[in-house]
Amino acid sequence: MPEYEDFLDHTGRTPREFGAVHIHVEPVVRGPSGDAVATVWLQSAFEPLITTDSLHIVARLTNNRGELSLKRLPLPALAAGKVVRWSLPLSLPEGLSELQFRVESKLHPKATRVRPAWKLFDTLEIPKESDMRSPSMSVEFDIADSVKDSLLSGGLSFSFAVKTNAGSSLSQDVSLKRHAAREMPPGFVAAVVEGTPERLEAPRIEEVWEPGRPLPEAVLVPAPAVRREEEAPRAAAGKPRTCFACGFEGPLAEYDRARSCPRCDSSWL
Repeated sequence: MPEYEDFLDHTGRTPREFGAVHIHVEPVVRGPSGDAVATVWLQSAFEPLITTDSLHIVARLTNNRGELSLKRLPLPALAAGKVVRWSLPLSLPEGLSELQFRVESKLHPKATRVRPAWKLFDTLEIPKESDMRSPSMSVEFDIADSVKDSLLSGGLSFSFAVKTNAGSSLSQDVSLKRHAAREMPPGFVAAVVEGTPERLEAPRIEEVWEPGRPLPEAVLVPAPAVRREEEAPRAAAGKPRTCFACGFEGPLAEYDRARSCPRCDSSWL
C-alpha cells in the first residue's frame, strides 16, 4: 500500500485521527437567522476503507443542558489518497459557541496505514546525566537497556552505577517522570462564529487533491518569538490565552509557551 502526502498538515490544517480517517474543521460561520455552513476537510489515514463510516455533528448546549444532535451523514469516498472539502449547511440555535464533529469510523480487517498518525501518547522523561553527576564522579551506564527492562516489567524507574574518581562505585535508583497525554474530546471541536455564511441548499463535496498532483505551497507555523523583559513585559498571570479556532481559554501563565491549542490542536501563534 503506498504512503500518501499529509495534505492537511502540509497546508496548515492540523488534523485529528478517528478510526481510519483524518479530519479538520474550519470555524463554523453562523448568520443572524441561524443559517450556517461548516467546512470539513477529510483524508484517509488507512486503506482500504469501510463504506459505513459516518460523521455525527453535535452541539454542546450551555448551562449543562446536555447535547443536541444536529446531523448524521455518511462520509464521502476517500479511497486512493484523495482529499475532500465537504461543505455542510446547518441550522443553529442561538447561544452556541462550538460544535463537535464526531467521525464514526472503524478499521477494515485488512487496513494498512497510508498517512502519518495523529495520536497522543504518554511520554517518559529520563533524568539528564548532568543532573545525576557531581564534579567528583564520572558516570558510566547504559540507560537504554535499563529503561527497556523497567518498562517491560511495568515499572517507572531504572538503576545505574556511578564510578567515582577515587575508583569506588555507587549505585542509585532513579525514577522516570511520566507525562500523560491529555484527554481529548470525542470529536473535532470547531468554534461557531457570527458572520455571513455562504448560501448553500445541500451538502457539497469537492475533491481538492489526489496523489500525483502537485501539492500547494506549504504553510509553516513559525516558532514563537523570544520576548525580552525589557522589550515586552510579560502579561499578568491571570490573563487568559484564547484559541480563535475553537474558543478555548486557559491561563496565560500555563499556556504562554504552548505551540497548539490543548482542546482542538490548532496552531497557536
